[in-house]
Amino acid sequence: MPYDYESDAANIKENLNCVHIGSEILFLPEIDSTNNLVKEHAKNNAQEGLVIIAESQTGGRGRMGRFWHSPPETGIYLSILLKPNLNPNHLSFITLLAGVSAISTINEISHQRANLKWPNDILINDKKVCGLLCEVTQEQGNFFSVVIGIGINVNQVLEQFPEDLKKMATSLRIVNGSPINRLTVIRSLLITLDREYRLFLAEGGHSVIKKWGSNTDLFGKRVSVKRGSVIITGTAINLDESGRLVLRQDNGHDEVVASGEISLG
Repeated sequence: MPYDYESDAANIKENLNCVHIGSEILFLPEIDSTNNLVKEHAKNNAQEGLVIIAESQTGGRGRMGRFWHSPPETGIYLSILLKPNLNPNHLSFITLLAGVSAISTINEISHQRANLKWPNDILINDKKVCGLLCEVTQEQGNFFSVVIGIGINVNQVLEQFPEDLKKMATSLRIVNGSPINRLTVIRSLLITLDREYRLFLAEGGHSVIKKWGSNTDLFGKRVSVKRGSVIITGTAINLDESGRLVLRQDNGHDEVVASGEISLG
């Protein structure tokens, strides 16, 4: 008998009690990318709060176009459509908000203290357990939609990771030592994201920046950030009022970085 994904979608939606997220939940067995499909729905005026979940992805993407390993029956691969009425310069807050929400759920489920790696990875014991990919789509006029893509390694065991990921990736099952109900994780994630999104819309980005900062060990460390062919090196100080990373260079000058590939040292 085929697996009943519609029943899972209804199970997730039941008792969510969310204001913005979960207006519609689709759970599909296999697609290329949940972000791509949500963007297609956004072009057709989908309602804010649409959630698309895939059992597996054939073209899952991380940042910089990297492939996101998305095998069936192990991970969580989902995307959410938001339509905040924001200045485009403030849309970067959504990435921070997604990280704060995801790490809250991961800490709750794993009983560990995970760590946010700027701008959009979550690590446990220095290994990646979650990745975020937020994309902005412009609709009619100056109206923007934001697609939040979240991938969480839940029930993978070490042998299921490709060789090039075994030293860099982990899963909630590896950390906990036992399998985890993925529907429980999804429901917790959506509830937390809805709560943090409501707070952000009501109060602005200050609390998001504060929560993000309390969930990272980055500040005070010497880092390098690569932006195209340019590499900026300095000590990570904090996030500025727009959520950008502030690096203090050796000459004492503070450089503000909005995006890039970060490494320690």
